[in-house]
Amino acid sequence: MSGAHAKLAPSASERWINCPGSVKLSENFPDTTSIYAKEGSLAHKLGEIKLKSRQFNKEIDAKEYQKIQDNELYSADMEDFTDEYVEYIEAIINSFDINPFIEIETNLDLSFIAPNTFGTADCLILDGDTLHVVDFKYGKNVEVDPTENPQMMIYALGALKMYDGLIFDIKNVTMHIVQPRKNNLSSWTVSKAELLNTLETVIKPKADEALSDHGETKYGDWCIFCKAKPICRAYSERFNPQFKVDNPKELSNKEIAERISVLEGMNGYLKTLKEYAVEKALEGEEFPGYKVVEGRSARKWTDQAKAFDIAEGAGFDHSVLYEQVPLTLPKVETMMGKKTFDELLGDFVEKPKGKPTLVEDKDKRDNYQIQTVWDDFKDLEAEE
Repeated sequence: MSGAHAKLAPSASERWINCPGSVKLSENFPDTTSIYAKEGSLAHKLGEIKLKSRQFNKEIDAKEYQKIQDNELYSADMEDFTDEYVEYIEAIINSFDINPFIEIETNLDLSFIAPNTFGTADCLILDGDTLHVVDFKYGKNVEVDPTENPQMMIYALGALKMYDGLIFDIKNVTMHIVQPRKNNLSSWTVSKAELLNTLETVIKPKADEALSDHGETKYGDWCIFCKAKPICRAYSERFNPQFKVDNPKELSNKEIAERISVLEGMNGYLKTLKEYAVEKALEGEEFPGYKVVEGRSARKWTDQAKAFDIAEGAGFDHSVLYEQVPLTLPKVETMMGKKTFDELLGDFVEKPKGKPTLVEDKDKRDNYQIQTVWDDFKDLEAEE
C-alpha cells in the first residue's frame, strides 16, 4: 500500500466530503508531490523510528537514522519537533495505570467507506474503553483542528473496525493533533455512537457521491490543494459571479481564455484595494470581515560591522562570519566589458530555452516550439 494512492484518501477527506465532484474532476490530473509533503514524510519517518525505539526498547538503526540525516530536507529543528511528538505520546501513555496497547504507523483498511480505500494512522493507543488517535502534523502554515476533523474521524473509524469488539469494548475516541511548528497540541473527544452516526449520515453518502458522475462541486478552504482548480467552474465563480453558468462543471478552453482576460489585472487591483483599506483602517474606518494587524518582520543588525568585530574578538574566525558568493553572469560581463567577456568566457555561456508563457496572440514573439527527440536526430543528420 505504501506506494499507492487511495482514490478517496483520508488526507483529502475534507475536500471530497465538502466537494464530492472534485474527485471526478481531478481524475485526469497527474499525482504530484510538493517539497513540503516530502519534508513532512521525512519528519514522520524520524518520529516513527524514535517512537518505536522508546516504546519497544530497541536501539535506533544507525544506517536508517543516518539516511534521514543525509536527506537535504533534514534540519536540526526536525529533531526537536519529532521529540515533542514522541513526548506527547509518552505523556498519554504515562497517564494510565498500566501500559496500554500501542500501534505505530498502522495500515488501516477503509474499504467499508469506499472500495480500495486505505490509510495509515500515525499512532493508536487503546486502554479500557477509550481509543486515542494521534496525528503528527509537520506543516507550519495552516493550523489543524481535531474537532470534527474528517481525516481523524476516518482513521478512528478504521481503528474501530480493526479492534473494537475483539479485545476492547471502545466507548469513546479522543483524537489528538501534534503540530509542533504551530505550537498546536490539541484534542477532541467523541463517543463511538456519534462517530458511527457520522459515518452513516455524512462520510459514506459523500463517498458514494464522490465516486458517482453527479458529485456537487463547491468552493471553500478545501480548494487549496485541489488539482482541478484550473478547470473547475465552482472555483472560477468564486472570483467573479458574471462567470456563473449552470452546467457543465468543467470549463471549456474558450471559457478559460475569457477568464484569463478578465482576471489578468486582478493582482494589481487587489494590491491597490488592500493598500487603500489599510490606510483608511488606520484612520479608524472599518471594513467588515477584515482588520489590520502587525505583519511579519525579520530581525536585522543595528550595526553589523561592529557586531562582527565583537564576534571576531571573541574568537570566531572572519571566514566563518562571511560567505564568499560568486558574481552573477551579468555583473561579470559589466565588470569586464562585453567584448572582453565574449573573448574570454563566451564559450562557457549558454542561453536555455525560455519557460512556456501564455500571452495574448497580438504579442510579436513566435509561437513556442516543443523540442522532441526527433529534433535531436535532425541535428545529428545536419552535422553528418
